[in-house]
Amino acid sequence: MNESSTSAVARPPETAGDRERRIAERMAMLLDITQAATSSLELEQILKIAVQKVSQVLPTDRCSVVLVDSPSSTQAVVMATRERDDYRPITIDLSKYPELRRSLQTREATYIEDALEDPLMADVMPAIAPLVVKSILVQPLISQDDLVGALFLRLSKRRGAFGPEEQEFAKAVAAALANSVRNAKLHASVQKKRDDLELAYVERYRELTEANRRLRELARFKDELIAIISHDLRAPLQVTLGHGRMLEDANLPGDLRTSAEAIVRQSRKILKMVESLLERGKGEQARVALDIQLLDMGRVGRDCAFELEILAAERGVTLKAHSPERLPVMGDELKLREVLQNLITNGLEHAAKNGTVLIEGEVLHRPDGPVVKIVVQDDGPGMPEEQMHLVFDRYRHGPGGTGLGLAICKEFVELHGGEIWAERPADGGCAFVFTLPLAQEDRKVAPKLQAVASEQPRVLIVEDEPDIAAVLEGILRKRYRVEVARDGREGVAKVHALHPDLVVMDVFLPHLDGLDAVISLKASSDTADIPVILVSAQVGVADRVRALNLGAVDYLAKPFHASELLQRAERALSVNRRSTASAGAPEAPPSGVADAATGLLDRRGLVARLTQEAARARRYGRPLSLAVARTDAVHPDLLRTAAARMRERLRQPDVLAHLGEGTFAALLPECTSEQAMAVFGRVESDLRASTSLSCTVEVAEVPGRELPEAVLEHLLEGRPVT
Repeated sequence: MNESSTSAVARPPETAGDRERRIAERMAMLLDITQAATSSLELEQILKIAVQKVSQVLPTDRCSVVLVDSPSSTQAVVMATRERDDYRPITIDLSKYPELRRSLQTREATYIEDALEDPLMADVMPAIAPLVVKSILVQPLISQDDLVGALFLRLSKRRGAFGPEEQEFAKAVAAALANSVRNAKLHASVQKKRDDLELAYVERYRELTEANRRLRELARFKDELIAIISHDLRAPLQVTLGHGRMLEDANLPGDLRTSAEAIVRQSRKILKMVESLLERGKGEQARVALDIQLLDMGRVGRDCAFELEILAAERGVTLKAHSPERLPVMGDELKLREVLQNLITNGLEHAAKNGTVLIEGEVLHRPDGPVVKIVVQDDGPGMPEEQMHLVFDRYRHGPGGTGLGLAICKEFVELHGGEIWAERPADGGCAFVFTLPLAQEDRKVAPKLQAVASEQPRVLIVEDEPDIAAVLEGILRKRYRVEVARDGREGVAKVHALHPDLVVMDVFLPHLDGLDAVISLKASSDTADIPVILVSAQVGVADRVRALNLGAVDYLAKPFHASELLQRAERALSVNRRSTASAGAPEAPPSGVADAATGLLDRRGLVARLTQEAARARRYGRPLSLAVARTDAVHPDLLRTAAARMRERLRQPDVLAHLGEGTFAALLPECTSEQAMAVFGRVESDLRASTSLSCTVEVAEVPGRELPEAVLEHLLEGRPVT
């Protein structure tokens, strides 16, 4: 075998003009092949065009393009050849083509001047001899170091060979085809991956559908089981309660009478709990209703301690309850008693031998209003810091397990608009702390917090559709401070916690619909004076009259104009101000906590929220990030536009403030500094694209210490946060 031979092809003498015409023709054909290779044609069409063009300018009786998966392949596919126009790809055995196999293995061109004499072709000589094969040229197709195939040329039954010009032309054609073949293979690979992903998605969807079906069946079985158990428990409880009442009516000695009263009291409590369990057994449509009344949490704590004295004595633990004279809250006494009893029982289980469980209550002043703080502390071994945030999870518990009691405590406290968490006191043991909003008529706000409490009107939006909630928030935020709740139950809890100036509530809500929520709010003296605007797509007269009869001040039909919503909100607030003024309560003057140019919080308002969010982050062990974005927005319109763009990119819990001169700051709860930087990276891109405003961003994670506002000072001064 002679490789890359430079033997001249025997041909008649040619003139200079003939040679120029031949070169020009080959260049034109090469251009056509290159254009086809870079077009959007299918690969088979490109290769068919290539072999046709090559056959027109080279003296060959066979021109084929062969593709392989790898250099070590034993088979190849002939994708195109000049013999037939209706040719379809066929697979060949490379062992029958030694010249092709050699070129693929060495990745170099193989040229055989006389196939009948070359030793490389000895094994296939019987097959090629009848064809009188003369010369063979194999040019490998290599693109970016990937071998994808070869260009195969053959001369038979005639004199001549492939000279240097023909070999260079074949090399140029192979280079153009190699890139096209490689791109086609990459496209096919991507297409296959996409098809595989789609198939995996379909399979996963089927699995999830089946899992959801099984979960629904299990949930239905659970609901039926709870209903059966609840019904079966009510009968013996009624018997116990009846005999207890008979004992109460009997003339019993003092100790026995106290025991009879305890039996009746606890039986009534268990009966109410069974009825609540029966209501929960109705499934997702069941509502955990709150029987709201004015309570003294100090008295409730003392009663719970008295009821559990026997259990404490059995364990050798001292139970103490201390609180001021009154800790008034609006709540459901049965559920709050259950919270305290669960926490006290948990403390008795973990207290030291001959130790103490202490129940303390106090009024705590916070930026968002005063709250009642209850602490149940034991002196036991405590728990590791990393377990503090797991004890309220229904499915993950701390060391030794905690059952469902603490999860129920969390649900009931949050249902009242409060918070609950665990702490490690400095003197050892473990403390469970929960807060509840202080009843309004007994609120005494500290002078330092008076200005923060008297911000511009606060509006609570209760809407389960995120898109509609975002529209309402965008409209109302122009004039008011806005909070959002996602269902009726959360809305009622937030009304008790935040005591907003106005509630804008959808009628159809999960867990507790808008009409029942209005009834609950109007039945409570703590929230009865808060105006409520109901929003619904149903515009029937009966619905409107029913809503207003329930206590709503207005009924707004969807869809509505922004001006109409603002007008209705202002009218509801003005009516509420007049009624408050007529009752002798002076209207609080504006405090400047809101920025006039953007409607966002200003620096003082941000510091107040920062203090609150930092305390919450410490309690629950969650990250909190602070971002400062400096823009060159000065004109009020640009400031409002920049504020709107930032608000669109931020999540609902995030807090945005304008600190003046185009400098914005944002609090991002449950967000690390890396996540916050990614969010503000998108904010920066949006501002540059939509407003051409320049924006520089600095982000830091707020550490768990007592002065979180120092982080804000560091960012504003450009100093690193340690």
